[in-house]
Amino acid sequence: LTGTTKNPRPRTFYEIEEALGIKHVLEEIAAESPNLRMQYGYGETDGSSALDTIDYERANNGEMTLDDYYALPDDRRVELIDGVFYDMASPPVVHQMLAGYLYHQLMTFAEKSCAQCRPYIAPLDVQLDKDNRTMVQPDVIVCCHDEQDSGVRIFGAPDFLAEVVSPSSRQRDRFIKYLKYKNAGVREYWLIETERMEITVYRFDKDDEVRVYSFDDDIPVGISERNCAISFRGIKQRVAKLIEKGRNAE
Repeated sequence: LTGTTKNPRPRTFYEIEEALGIKHVLEEIAAESPNLRMQYGYGETDGSSALDTIDYERANNGEMTLDDYYALPDDRRVELIDGVFYDMASPPVVHQMLAGYLYHQLMTFAEKSCAQCRPYIAPLDVQLDKDNRTMVQPDVIVCCHDEQDSGVRIFGAPDFLAEVVSPSSRQRDRFIKYLKYKNAGVREYWLIETERMEITVYRFDKDDEVRVYSFDDDIPVGISERNCAISFRGIKQRVAKLIEKGRNAE
């Protein structure tokens, strides 16, 4: 948890989950969604996952590479983190609304202020560690260095990343990606909690400062040198309605 180990193995995360008392939660979710098991490099899938085509022994040992990543079917979305594939379920409508709303506000500010930093939105590959063992697709990305944009993917750690938390990605976003982004050199990480309508902001470039905001707050973008602030109050009611519709549809 301190970040001393730069590339923890999948089993390490499993042991951390057990120690923190959240293992049973993951097992309950896995019982409803078999694909979740493959997020930790073990178990079986229901036959519909992109991960059904991979070598299980290599996957369990965290030995997958970008060659394996590019060999997957084009219509299957996964992330590769430290040699392990993580299946990406199709996000709900509210997830896409929040990611798009944040991206739109960041882009509008960048264009009006002629800011050097440029926002991007998923799906877009980010070769986070500049190696062949990790390729992620954060929901919203901001890069302040033009050389990171290869025209195909982002090469290296962006300055700003945001993830909208979905049920299938909650533990990955909170633990695995948190550590990966911090250790890779990301300056600022936003974790958008849909159900609670909260945004947790991690400032890795400010002694790991952590602040929690509501959708009603004006949230400062720390990496901005031009006083950029984001608010989600404009879509708060729409988000609440979508959450309720999703509950009724289950």
